[in-house]
Amino acid sequence: MSNAYLNDSIVVSPLWSQAVDPSKAKKEKTIKILKIILKFAKLFVYAFLLLMGLWGCFQTMVDPTVKTSTTIGSGMEFGFPFGTTGDYRYDLAAGFNQEYYAFSSNYWNINDYGPFFGLFVYPGAMLVLNIMYPLRDTWGGLDALLGIFVLLFIIRVITFLISIRSTLQSERMSEIQGKLAEINAKYKDVKKDMAMRQRKQIETNEIYKKYNIKPFAMFEQIFVTMPIFLIVYRVVTILRPIKIVNLFGIWALSASPLTEITSNLSSGGWHFIFFLLIIVPTQILSQKIPQILAKRRNVNAKTLSQKGKESAKKMRITQTIIMVVLVFIVVQSPASVGLYWFLSSIFTIIQSLILHKYVIKKRKKGISLEDKLKELGIK
Repeated sequence: MSNAYLNDSIVVSPLWSQAVDPSKAKKEKTIKILKIILKFAKLFVYAFLLLMGLWGCFQTMVDPTVKTSTTIGSGMEFGFPFGTTGDYRYDLAAGFNQEYYAFSSNYWNINDYGPFFGLFVYPGAMLVLNIMYPLRDTWGGLDALLGIFVLLFIIRVITFLISIRSTLQSERMSEIQGKLAEINAKYKDVKKDMAMRQRKQIETNEIYKKYNIKPFAMFEQIFVTMPIFLIVYRVVTILRPIKIVNLFGIWALSASPLTEITSNLSSGGWHFIFFLLIIVPTQILSQKIPQILAKRRNVNAKTLSQKGKESAKKMRITQTIIMVVLVFIVVQSPASVGLYWFLSSIFTIIQSLILHKYVIKKRKKGISLEDKLKELGIK
């Protein structure tokens, strides 16, 4: 006969010599279920964002009704319906190509231009439009600058936790490079031995599990960055008032820097040389500064293994290719896109500096970034 007995809802078993609290077990089970639900919810969100990004990309390439033009009154434009304000910069007058116009009314919905425009571009365009209109006579296009800034700020606030998570994963990867190097050295001659290769993989996975490293977490930003760029790109290229703005009286936001430099160099196009000398270096700095700060934070980290060095080299090559592509996009796109990249780069640099100082401060107090994020429920 078992001597187990019930006392205040706690079951005691002599076989295990410990108390089992049913309420605690139920709580742990609930937490486990919630984690599974959260995991699938995140997968759904990332898959949806990726789908929307691809949708927007292909739609931009193949759908003539969403094509943009640098000419005022042509291509897809966004503004107030005709007669609303009496200001040609904001009212979209009816014309022979009215089918390409998109009014800021309830008529522009998912059925008209698809989910990418209906769910993402429309709200962003409405936000910027309603910021710019009250400030429409501000000198130098500061109304456009403020509108894009506010849109970008809201997006960055929404994606801030994803940025921290990606940074945290990079920090952890730096911390375990020495341990990974030891594993690689231990199994350096096992390319043809399947059993040893499996053991190597098991030990590597144990290290990842111990330090709570999820290799794919570092790529989360990619699933978010692409649709965000497309959303802002469409917003700044279809808004009629942005197309009309001459930033500080010298840079037409509807003009392409490359076209202006090659075709109108002597008649004002040379101004865009200075535009690119501001935009491009800032974009490069936004890519380099986080890497430099991360290296400073992990100055005492063990040297990478040969395999680790090769992986780091491939990553640098990939980042360089991405940077070149971004520079090409900025050079040949309307200057409004370059303005967005400039503001985005400034946000990235400031965020990296703040996070760097925060991590250093917490390390001096003996509190890791990981511990602090766990307190906030971010793993």
